Amino acid sequence: MLDMNLETKQESIMVCVHYGPHGQRLIQRGSELARKLQAPLVVLTVDAGSDGYQEYSPEKQLYLSGWANQTKEAGGQFLTRSSGGKKPAQVIVEAAREHQVTQIVIGQSTQTLWQEITRGNFINELMELVGTIDLHIVAVQRYPELLEQTHERGFTAYLVKTGSGYSLAEEPRGDEVLKGTFFRELDTDFNTGLFKIVNNGEAQYLRIVQSEWVKPE
Repeated sequence: MLDMNLETKQESIMVCVHYGPHGQRLIQRGSELARKLQAPLVVLTVDAGSDGYQEYSPEKQLYLSGWANQTKEAGGQFLTRSSGGKKPAQVIVEAAREHQVTQIVIGQSTQTLWQEITRGNFINELMELVGTIDLHIVAVQRYPELLEQTHERGFTAYLVKTGSGYSLAEEPRGDEVLKGTFFRELDTDFNTGLFKIVNNGEAQYLRIVQSEWVKPE
């Protein structure tokens, strides 16, 4: 006979994001799951810097700020953890256990700095460590392949010179202007996405984070 006094385990969702263009979409996915389950939401990013040192990067700060705001709007808690010499999978599982997480949402990509985590046996390591925690692996596409599945329909826009960088604008202004097509990421309130230009007959895709052109290092 079933014990009618057994309590149903409270669900708790954790989304893992790393510096790249798909974090907002992963948070959106986790937020929807948390709402459906009426579960608390935690969003975690792991910095690979050793000994607690985190290298400053304007691009990283833009992502962190955007993710923190998005998490707050969803009623969740945003966390940053340093690897401290540990493998990312260990840090993720430790944070999950600390917050009694029952489901983890994570992205698997073949581009950007997320390769540092997903390369090799990261997924296998995580699966071995999570135990009874459910793991949701969300595939994110490379661009320009399947661009229409990860971004809104493109529209004509401009990159205009502002100080030492370039900013996204709807109208051309100033002497230094790049005309192209802007594809905004789905499920985001920010002007974050890809800016397509054609150079010598070949398409190039520039990364835009919160209206700013982020040049590759």
